[in-house]
Amino acid sequence: MKKAFFPVIAGALFSIILLGGMWLFFQKSTEGIDLQEAGTQKKYERHYVMIAEDAASTLWQEIYKSAAQEAEDSDVYLELVDSDAMAEYTLEDFLRISIASKVDGIIMQPNGSEQGRKLIHEAAQNKIPVVTALEDDSESERISFVGMNSYQMGSAYGEAILKNLEEEDTNVLVLIGSDKRDTGTSIIVSQLMNDVREKTENVNISLYNINTDGNFELEEAIRDVFVNQKELPDLLVCLDEMITECAYQAIVDYNQVGNVDIIGYYESDNVLDSIKKGTIASTISFSTDEIGRYSVNALNEYHLLGHVSNYFNVTLRTINVGNVVSVMMNKEK
Repeated sequence: MKKAFFPVIAGALFSIILLGGMWLFFQKSTEGIDLQEAGTQKKYERHYVMIAEDAASTLWQEIYKSAAQEAEDSDVYLELVDSDAMAEYTLEDFLRISIASKVDGIIMQPNGSEQGRKLIHEAAQNKIPVVTALEDDSESERISFVGMNSYQMGSAYGEAILKNLEEEDTNVLVLIGSDKRDTGTSIIVSQLMNDVREKTENVNISLYNINTDGNFELEEAIRDVFVNQKELPDLLVCLDEMITECAYQAIVDYNQVGNVDIIGYYESDNVLDSIKKGTIASTISFSTDEIGRYSVNALNEYHLLGHVSNYFNVTLRTINVGNVVSVMMNKEK
């Protein structure tokens, strides 16, 4: 009995230390709720938290920028969980600490885990509304989802594929992140395949699951496509921002520019520059401004009325060589 007792005590102490560290981190990160401005104390009506596992990415930084402005205009302090801390703590850890801190609302990109759903349920039980953004978890008790219509996105990818078909059979490889466990991704892929096959039989579509848990794993998986596959695809379709960036770099590294085309995801500066140069054929993008604004508005509306729309659809657009210059000019304004 004594031998079993000590590991239990050690485990309990470790958990206390871990939660204590998380609490100190969160308390330090939320000190900005009362800000000194021109000698006066700035106070906010509510405090929201935004949680994303890749919060340092250009995509989430742009979403946060828009959301933070909307929050400021609504007398709300919006906290973006520092992505560096994600190396030590998981998304579920920050959900726990947000609930314990009694924040007024949570905006998050779910990862599809059962534990995540349980914590969203716990937040709901504690009267903390949760909005899912960019990706959804419809099985959870989130109050609303802000993101793209999966059917429309699948059709946009399908149309882009059809515009890049070769005269002979075209081999298309769809790269899917292994962490994309939401039903939206399945709908995108299904709609993409249906739309293409309705228009032509001159295409072979294959799916390839990519491990996106870390940069090294992702680069190795992309490398496998170029080194170990018996035949290179004519067209790579990327359903993820990081996959798009790595696929583009691999085409350059393996001297396949002009041999393999890419249909990307989102409109980072690198992707836009590559479309302008002709290295990437096109990309399917969306309004990060709308995702940020609608997410904050959903929480505000819920606090005001006690209910909110189940879904906020954001604008999609396909960017190619024909409109990339105008897109780049608009982003510079």
